[in-house]
Amino acid sequence: MKVGSDREKLLKLLRNALLNNDEQISTIETHEEIFTPCNDDPVMIFAEKLSMDGGRFVYCQNEAELFEKLNNMAQYRSWSGYNAYSSNLQSYLQSNNINATLADPSVNVGISLCQGIVAPTGSIIITSSQGAGTNLTHFPQIMMVIAMTSQIYTSYKQILELMPETPPEWILSIKSGKLIEEEIKELYIFVVDE
Repeated sequence: MKVGSDREKLLKLLRNALLNNDEQISTIETHEEIFTPCNDDPVMIFAEKLSMDGGRFVYCQNEAELFEKLNNMAQYRSWSGYNAYSSNLQSYLQSNNINATLADPSVNVGISLCQGIVAPTGSIIITSSQGAGTNLTHFPQIMMVIAMTSQIYTSYKQILELMPETPPEWILSIKSGKLIEEEIKELYIFVVDE
């Protein structure tokens, strides 16, 4: 008979544990974050993620350093210039002595602005709000993206909350890793400190 009483005790313990668990689960507040927020610097997190995925992170202290690095890279790699994906970006680059064309298929180095960057995933968000429109029809072999440190976030939610009332026509998420292996051969992210 001892087997039956042990079994009953075990079943009673399990039933009580389940009843107590239900009470605890019902008191959990659902509006709390499920994941622990990241306390590290989002710029460093992104730089590490991008580097692990095969991308190249280029830090610039200011805009002058950005233009210097873009010019030096074009000279070093013997590029004739960059393919800007918006007329505003093209004008901006040209006003700073950077050779930039607009949608020239013979130029295999593209450069774009971005809406934001999600540091933990290494995702770069580009939207039609940056003026890319129909000029970004395919990825070039070498893609460069310019971002400010204030555009690096820890979640997609933060970027979506900053979107304008009128949503952009399209949203593109470039994630390093497989994309670099399959379409883009080299991905450079120039981050300018503000």
